[in-house]
Parts: sequence; C-alpha cells; structure tokens
Amino acid sequence: MQSSPVSRPSVFTFYLFAIALMTMFLAVTGANAAPDSATPITVSSTYTLSPYDVIDVTVYNEDDLHTRTRLGSDGTAIFPLIGTINLAGKTVAEANEMIQKKYSDGFVKDPHILLTVVEYRRNTFSILGQVLRPGIYEIPEGTHMSIVDAILLAGGFSHSADQNGVRVKRMVKGKATIFKVKAGKMADSSDVAPFDIEPGDVIKVNESWW
Repeated sequence: MQSSPVSRPSVFTFYLFAIALMTMFLAVTGANAAPDSATPITVSSTYTLSPYDVIDVTVYNEDDLHTRTRLGSDGTAIFPLIGTINLAGKTVAEANEMIQKKYSDGFVKDPHILLTVVEYRRNTFSILGQVLRPGIYEIPEGTHMSIVDAILLAGGFSHSADQNGVRVKRMVKGKATIFKVKAGKMADSSDVAPFDIEPGDVIKVNESWW
C-alpha cells in the first residue's frame, strides 16, 4: 500500500515558529538583565550638598559600609558605625573628608572614601499652616519666587492667618535659621523689600489670635 505523502510546513508556519523562538529569547534575556539603577552624577568637588540630595558613599574594601541615602530636610544622613552626620552646606570634598575622619576614628584603619551625588534635590519648598492648600511646591527652573508668590501658589491666606506672622525655616551653612517675614505688608506695599524663597525652605503661616 502506498503511503500518503508528508505535507511540508508552510512558510506561515515557519514564520510563527520564528516569532515564538524570538519571544522566548527576549523573555529569558530580559529576566537575566540587571535592573536599572541611578547613575552617579559627575559633579565638581566644590559642589555644595543640600537637603534632599541623594548621595552614594563607598568605603574601599568595606562593602558592609556602603551607603546610598537621601539627605534629610536638615541635611543629615545616617551611616553604619558612625551614625548621623550633617552634610548640608558642605562641599563634596569637605563631606568626603568628614566621613573619612569619622571612620578613621577607631572604626576603619586608613579608610578610603568615595562620595558621589546620585540625584540632585528638586527645587521645592514646603508650606503649612494657615493657607488654603498646604503642601510641597516646586520653584520653576531658572526663576525667582517671592514669599507672596509662594503663598498665592498655595491658594492664599486662610481667614484666620496672621499675614505678618510668617516664619521661614532655612538651612544656612548647615544650621536651621528662622526668618520672620511680614508677607502681608510685602503684598500691600512696594516699599517693603521682597523676600525670595529658596529650595528647601519650610514656610509656616501662623494663626492670628486677634
């Protein structure tokens, strides 16, 4: 008895088979690929660190001491063994030297430190208290924003706000400094010098007791 001829696969069948192989290949290579990570930013050693900057600190031959952290609102960061250090207002070189000194003080013999900036803080400020929309707001790149503009951005004063009792907390050379600002008078008179907001400022609009 004559056997039936075996039909050859069509071109379309080969096409589907090739797509399936390619899909499997991409799935396998994608699963094994290293996840994306933030790349350290090349900055000058004279760059001044600010609150909310993200830094990466490596101690040569001490993998357990590797630290990647975001500076707090007060400019501090916590490191293994040496604890909390205030780095706000320090240049990259100064911060590197400070951390190195801390580790060399009884923790690591002749430590070699590499501090890099992974992410800059955004140009934001916080406003709370007697405004209609308390929160965190961004200062547009390349612009100046006065205290009056900042309050307007937050919806303006509430009915119970002490318009001339505004407090602005700002880190100055690593120390928290409070500025008392009469925002109401600034809005009403051109004779009162404006007060510009800086990134990282915390604005508090107090309640009026009158």
